[in-house]
Amino acid sequence: MNYYKYENQHRKCTTFRVLLILAFFSLFLRTALDASVAGNASHALQNIGTSDAAVESYTFDLAWFVLCFVITLPPLNSALFQIREQGRVLPVLIKYRFAPVDIAKMYRAKALLLLRGAVLFYIGSLIIFLAVTFTVFGHNAPIAQTMPQLGYALIFCTVFTGALLLTDWLRYKQH
Repeated sequence: MNYYKYENQHRKCTTFRVLLILAFFSLFLRTALDASVAGNASHALQNIGTSDAAVESYTFDLAWFVLCFVITLPPLNSALFQIREQGRVLPVLIKYRFAPVDIAKMYRAKALLLLRGAVLFYIGSLIIFLAVTFTVFGHNAPIAQTMPQLGYALIFCTVFTGALLLTDWLRYKQH
């Protein structure tokens, strides 16, 4: 049995999708506002003959990205790894503890779906940021200055998703 295909077909987390759309929209608005302010400041500085410091100060808003990510990913994690029975929230894997299924493969399939959600969020955010940046600044886009923030965002996504997966595995082992 292919657990990944089964989980992909049967676990539809509408809350995650709605939050993902709202997060992308808010990231777009935030990035567009920051780019517009930096672009207008850059034009004003160029008109009076000073340096292009406003463009250099434009970066990826890491705090907003982290906030959106922390709000968006846990509902997917909850839908994949938790179940509510008799008023208690339990790890879904304990339901299959005595069934003839491979728990490790089931956990791996759920983990891949969670990782897919995290990668979707990161790549979507990256596309939104780059599209807005190149639309506002054109070939003068300050991409080199934003690379560290984009790297930090990737590291945060990896660590946060890994922490969620580790806590899910430990919660399963406790029961």
